[in-house]
Amino acid sequence: MRTTAAVGIALGGFITLVAVMGVVGLAVENIWARLVVGLLVVVGLPAFLADRLLKRSDSTLATRGGLGMVGDVFAIVLLGIALMLVGADAMTSSLFAHEGDLYAKHGSTGLARAVYFIAGVSPVFPGDKPIAKPNGSASASASASASASSSAAPAPSAPK
Repeated sequence: MRTTAAVGIALGGFITLVAVMGVVGLAVENIWARLVVGLLVVVGLPAFLADRLLKRSDSTLATRGGLGMVGDVFAIVLLGIALMLVGADAMTSSLFAHEGDLYAKHGSTGLARAVYFIAGVSPVFPGDKPIAKPNGSASASASASASASSSAAPAPSAPK
């Protein structure tokens, strides 16, 4: 159960952090300003909700499973936000792509690739070699080469 919550916090936290940084990045290009505001939201919102839930819950529940409950609240809130952001792909893909552009502009290609993956974009970076696409299928090129070789060979002469 704790592993599931940890994975949920990591994945949901990453997507939520990138989205909040993208919203702040529309106004400010400074990575530190975007990171601080993003971390405040990613940590602050679930912490506030966990605090409210612990105060409203039974005192024995709060003392018995307080840390587990906080972890579950963090995982649920962050995964819920991430699910809404990824589900609203038509509206958020440009936000994620802009954030990926900012990372690529500042030289963080690994993080830019991860954010572009979330946005559904596959750019080619200057250091990458683009993959050459074949012109046709293998059977089409084999039949074309066979017809070319047969047309190049002299036709057999008819007996006299």
